[in-house]
Amino acid sequence: MILSRILVVAALFSGLGTVPSIAETSAERQSLFQAMLRQPANTDLMLQYARQAVKDQDFEAAVATLERLVDRDPASVEARSELAAAYFALGANEVALYHLNILQGSDALTPDQQRQMARYAEEAQDRTATSSFSGFAQAGFAVLGDNGKVGATASMGLVHRYDPDGPGGTVFITTLRADYLDFGSSTTTGQRSIAFTYGPSLRLAGTQYGPVLRPYLAVRSTHDNKIAFDRDALGFGLSLEAPLTQSWSAFANLEGGRTRYDASTVDGNYVDGQLGLIWFPGRDASVRGSVISQNVDIADPLIESDFRAVRVDFQKRLRPSFAGHDWNVSGFVQTETDSFTSGREDKVKRVGAALQAYITETVYINGEVQFYDRKSNVIGFEKSEPLFSMTVGMEF
Repeated sequence: MILSRILVVAALFSGLGTVPSIAETSAERQSLFQAMLRQPANTDLMLQYARQAVKDQDFEAAVATLERLVDRDPASVEARSELAAAYFALGANEVALYHLNILQGSDALTPDQQRQMARYAEEAQDRTATSSFSGFAQAGFAVLGDNGKVGATASMGLVHRYDPDGPGGTVFITTLRADYLDFGSSTTTGQRSIAFTYGPSLRLAGTQYGPVLRPYLAVRSTHDNKIAFDRDALGFGLSLEAPLTQSWSAFANLEGGRTRYDASTVDGNYVDGQLGLIWFPGRDASVRGSVISQNVDIADPLIESDFRAVRVDFQKRLRPSFAGHDWNVSGFVQTETDSFTSGREDKVKRVGAALQAYITETVYINGEVQFYDRKSNVIGFEKSEPLFSMTVGMEF
């Protein structure tokens, strides 16, 4: 499953980055190394040292130690799983897959560990392919809580990865995302949008999950039912994902270009920026905090604006005792200010939560609730609106 692979792998390898020099080796790891010299046959010390080497992002050292440990104890689930992860980080997917397949066939694994190893193996197989597609599609209904009006909602996403140079090389990524929400002409709530991006993903450290820099071309089109303006945009962006430690990762994105608003038939410039941190409290959980900024420079005071927002997202993957497949629990809180050249200023609060329950490994039911509250210094623009939706979807 795409979402499970992204969450599991991102959490597992969130600490991967450039390989540190010997001078950057942690004091704890140096202490473990000295203890290993005194007790070279102590397998517990070897495993502790290898795990610390992974935290220090020195995967070559971890592999060397874990290979010796697996030679001594081929049945060690802990040593072999750490070895597979280290090889995966270095881009040696075939070797990682070899060890993952051994783990999957082990009777020593619990059912949960078997499922986890299967997810890792699936990701390793995907990473060995030169060209691969992934995506999702979902559709259902939505309800406006203020008037009970029912509408239709649908979303789809598609990602193509082309990896001509193999692991550690440049990957060319194409994404397509479309969203639809409509309650008919009697309400201003509703939107149809499509976004396309294309560009290379540059692995700066040469490892599978090290820092990644991605320049891209973006084409976006949005059509509203509300008192805004339909708009199209063509721009260029640059994104960076930089793992910091085993539990923290930083990200940044800057995009700018030309935009056109149909109602006023004027062109202008836009700049979007985002900066944030991701915390992985566990392999199946993440908390993401970000600050967002957008500027629209266009010859129309009703459109020209400065937008600022702070947002926090969380996600947790779990499996209830009564369920046969995983569930995803997620939510967000966002506060924003939008200041227009005309003098209008809106302050908005958004909050939402979702539950995604998998019927099979790829088919799910998703229930979501959101609340939108806008205060404005201009009469007629205040609005508070709850929104409920239920969709059925499939990942592929």
